[in-house]
Amino acid sequence: MSFDFNYKFWIDTKKDVEDIVKRQNVLKKKSPITNPLVTYRIFSELYVLYVELVNKLSYVYNYTFQVQKREVVRSLVQSAARRLIELKNELKNLELSEYVYTDKALIARKLNPYDLVIWRSPQFLYRRPPEIQNIVYERRIFMTEDEKIDAEIKSKIFLGGAVTLIQAHERARSARVYKSAVKYDKNKLKVIQRKKPNYTFTHKFDQPMSIPVKRTMFSGNFVKQNEDCQYLLQADNLVRKLENEIDEDEFNRLRNEAALKIQLAWRAHRSKKILKKRHIFKQTLYGMRTKKKLIKTNQYFDSVLETYKNELYKKRLDEDFIRLMSDERTRLLQERSPWIMEDISDHIRGWFREFYDKVGDFHPYPDALKSGTVLVLIDETFTPEEFKEKLNEMNLSKEEKKKRAEKAKQQRKKEKDKIRKEKIKEAKRRKKMKEAGIYDIADNLKTNKNIINIEKTIKQYSIDWKLIDEYLNKNHEAIKEWVTEGELAILHRELRALVDEYMCLEYEMLRNALCMDLKKKYKPQRKKKVKSKKKGKKQKKIKDITADRSLESLYEELKATGIIEKCEKKTFEAFISDFNFIADDTRDEDNLTTLGPAKADIKMVVQECMLGLGEFAVDKPKSLCLAGPLNNGKKLLSQIIAFETDAVFMNLSPEKTQAFGNKDLNYLMHVIMKVAKAFQPTIIFIQDVHRIFWKKVPKDQEYLNPRLLQKAISTKILKPIKKEDKILLLGTTDAPWSAKPKMKRIFQKVLLIPKCDYGTSLLLWLELLTNFAGEDSVDDYVYSALAKVLQNYNSGDITDNVAETLNVRRRMKLKSAPLNPFEFIEHFIGRNPPIFPPEEKLLEKFLKWYQRANKLCIVRRKFLKKKEQKNQKRR
Repeated sequence: MSFDFNYKFWIDTKKDVEDIVKRQNVLKKKSPITNPLVTYRIFSELYVLYVELVNKLSYVYNYTFQVQKREVVRSLVQSAARRLIELKNELKNLELSEYVYTDKALIARKLNPYDLVIWRSPQFLYRRPPEIQNIVYERRIFMTEDEKIDAEIKSKIFLGGAVTLIQAHERARSARVYKSAVKYDKNKLKVIQRKKPNYTFTHKFDQPMSIPVKRTMFSGNFVKQNEDCQYLLQADNLVRKLENEIDEDEFNRLRNEAALKIQLAWRAHRSKKILKKRHIFKQTLYGMRTKKKLIKTNQYFDSVLETYKNELYKKRLDEDFIRLMSDERTRLLQERSPWIMEDISDHIRGWFREFYDKVGDFHPYPDALKSGTVLVLIDETFTPEEFKEKLNEMNLSKEEKKKRAEKAKQQRKKEKDKIRKEKIKEAKRRKKMKEAGIYDIADNLKTNKNIINIEKTIKQYSIDWKLIDEYLNKNHEAIKEWVTEGELAILHRELRALVDEYMCLEYEMLRNALCMDLKKKYKPQRKKKVKSKKKGKKQKKIKDITADRSLESLYEELKATGIIEKCEKKTFEAFISDFNFIADDTRDEDNLTTLGPAKADIKMVVQECMLGLGEFAVDKPKSLCLAGPLNNGKKLLSQIIAFETDAVFMNLSPEKTQAFGNKDLNYLMHVIMKVAKAFQPTIIFIQDVHRIFWKKVPKDQEYLNPRLLQKAISTKILKPIKKEDKILLLGTTDAPWSAKPKMKRIFQKVLLIPKCDYGTSLLLWLELLTNFAGEDSVDDYVYSALAKVLQNYNSGDITDNVAETLNVRRRMKLKSAPLNPFEFIEHFIGRNPPIFPPEEKLLEKFLKWYQRANKLCIVRRKFLKKKEQKNQKRR
């Protein structure tokens, strides 16, 4: 986008931030809310506002190149994203479900659920170091000037070789065509070689060269007549006459009749085609037929490369900024360092003089470990009056000193007890409020760190950038005055430490002179030594087995063994599904939804987990499990997550790890985690993860050794993953009940992919049929009919059905033989064995397992159980 658009977009986004701050300031004065409906409405409105804000800020950050402004926008978008996740968690706790419905807030803002999509690739992509990114992409996208020159030379050499190769193939093709263009004499049974025609190439001035086209003549008849097929053409019934036997009038009559029949057939066909087009146009014009539009493919297929190109420009600006700071520091050292040191010395001497005049003694020199005389600037030292009291205390007896120390100790203990009691009291109050359904939203907003950071950042921005016109800075240059101020502050701090070393000597000379005047014994001031931290238990250093190997070699090794796989280009638009638009209207008396989620609702939950894999530090689960029947979109979602986050995809399914035994397991886990941390974001994928936790391994699966990773998952994979790491353990399962209960504890978040509903099925048929058959080949009623009849089938089954039914041969016949919806039904039922949708018993089995595995479902089940018990007691 242009500079003008980005500038206006930032101004609009800044207004949104200020509006949210004002709204939150009003809510900070609100008394505790007793009605859960009001709490849910407030949080849902804030959630919708923050979704819009995060999307806007992420775009602004992606296209902000000015170094000093980039830090401001980064702080805003990171705090806003964290606050967004907090609001979503609050809504989930109120909803007691992973899926949240905020229809009323959306209607007020004139939005739809599609506008709540958080993830925007490439705006959240995690930036890898250039050398790591070159390995991942298998081609250098970050090159030095020498590497660029080498690449240009190689490309020219390659281009010249390619041209030569194309010319050689073209000459060989011409020779083959020329040899096949022969005349064949059947009677003499010999081939007559024609003479090669002479071609002349003409060229006129200021005109392109004319290239003659050689038409090849094939006069050899190599087709044998099949006598068994003569009856198909009714050749036996035809009375053939020689041309000499037919007179000229009858010949003309037959010829005219044949031409008339051909013309009639052609005109009828053409008229039908024109009438059909006019009919479709009229239906579209009157609104009886809507034009079916294909779902647009994601325009960010090459977004990763585009993002890293922007990063190159940002990197260049960062280098210029560092160079500017270095030059400014050098200039300040040369021009102003003597005057700064003199000012610091005069200030310290004035401090000495002040204490001597008022107290008759010198304040102890501030310790270098506590920032030295910087404490004098920020008034962290004693005042003359306080210092007098301190001197008087030193003259007291030991008993009086002991009493005062005991009194101070008791006072400190009372204050600690008071604070502890207040905390306990506050915790009890919040617990009672929570049990009673009361929510103190004002206290939540006042103490929230992310809200405080947003308010502080936007306030500081309005102060610092008030007199700066950003529109004039189209080259994204750094503001030199701020660089000078920053370097001056750093220089002042460094020079003060140097001056303190010399002033300590002067301080001791003054104290020595004072002791001589007062005829006291001089004792130099003791310098505090740096206390060494107490060493706890020595942690065992993990030996790096592959310390002598490069990251690139380890990456290539995993790639060669098939563990690192290349992901297909799949975006969230490839996961065709629709939202549940009626769940919010079907709430019970406790304001809980009674209808389950639709298939598109799972996208929102998955994207929340992906935010932690992006550029900003946002909370995310370490592990995620996707459960559902076969062909339900689990593997597709896994590929989408990996592609959208530009992650390294490691497949640790039993098929990939069967070659490694128990002896090689430690080495394998070490290499996987080392590469995963170096090349993050990383997805560690396990297909059919229930096989690793099988209660009993089937005999036909023993060769896979599926239980190999059972212990290693928790100790070797999940344990080393830290909070800030961009690594996710992702598993899929279609038979979770066959696994041990340990599998539930391994995954922090468990999601069940819902079955297809009418909306999802309609979008799926529309997308697939318009892609395979075209827009005008399918009538409108076909989409709805197929969606209604076959809506319970899994999305993978429907995709396979359309791909096999509308193959190349069938698509060629669409104009002559229109598409019949029964062809798709016949594909499911007419085959042996027939394909049926998942049984209700199977879906109920999945639901029961999910309610025991998902944490929010467990809380919801307990809540409903308590409610039933209360109702029974009342009865």
